[in-house]
Amino acid sequence: MARAGLCLLLLLASFLPACGRTESSAGPDVEAAREAFSQGFYLEAETGYERYLQKEPKGRQRREAWNRLLEISLNVKGDVDRSVMLLEAMYLEFGSDPTASADMLVLMGDLYEQQGNRAKAVESWEKSLAGRGDDPEKNVPVLIRLARAKRGQRDFDGAQEALERCAAMARDPELKARCLYESAQNFAFTQSFGRAKATLEELLALPGVPEESRALATFLLVDVCEHEGRISDARKLLESIRKTYPNPLVIQARLDSLGKK
Repeated sequence: MARAGLCLLLLLASFLPACGRTESSAGPDVEAAREAFSQGFYLEAETGYERYLQKEPKGRQRREAWNRLLEISLNVKGDVDRSVMLLEAMYLEFGSDPTASADMLVLMGDLYEQQGNRAKAVESWEKSLAGRGDDPEKNVPVLIRLARAKRGQRDFDGAQEALERCAAMARDPELKARCLYESAQNFAFTQSFGRAKATLEELLALPGVPEESRALATFLLVDVCEHEGRISDARKLLESIRKTYPNPLVIQARLDSLGKK
């Protein structure tokens, strides 16, 4: 739920700037709903915004109403199914706005994934990428989601295609490292250890990559070394990340297991 909540905050920021500057010309239903929402009376707010949407098919505050209903459904009630229904309705009404529709599609993909509907999640993320320009900060996380979903569908070629696009797009070393790490994982899943090794070495050669990212990449490189029978090298790699790997106990457990497969 945390990721979906974060996406919702981004959606509200980019899709509905008017929420932050309410208009005095709003009708009584919206004014009452705003007041109820600000005081934490979410059921009353929900009722007010729903009434407004029914009464004002061309109203100026429809975006606000939809977004508040979504915020209540997702962040207050935690109702993923209703949140999906709301987003689908919003997309039908406001999908012609390229920026807003891209943000909505990203969140829809996240919620479809939570529902276990991976096919619709993939479709939503692909649509969001098709409608958005070259924005690495926004697109790289979506490409990583897309690649993981495709990998979950056993579509390793599709996952790799998304990750190659991800790495080519990312300009920031940290973002590029995330793409390369996922790519190396994808190669490891398909037993392409040579390609996994080359990708991890490319990652480790990048300047400005956080220590934790380097440690995770090194840990994955241990699997490659073990597959190649280079147990001594694998041990050296593990020893080199004892202080930087997120969980030192995992390092010791991996050392104990080396060569026993």
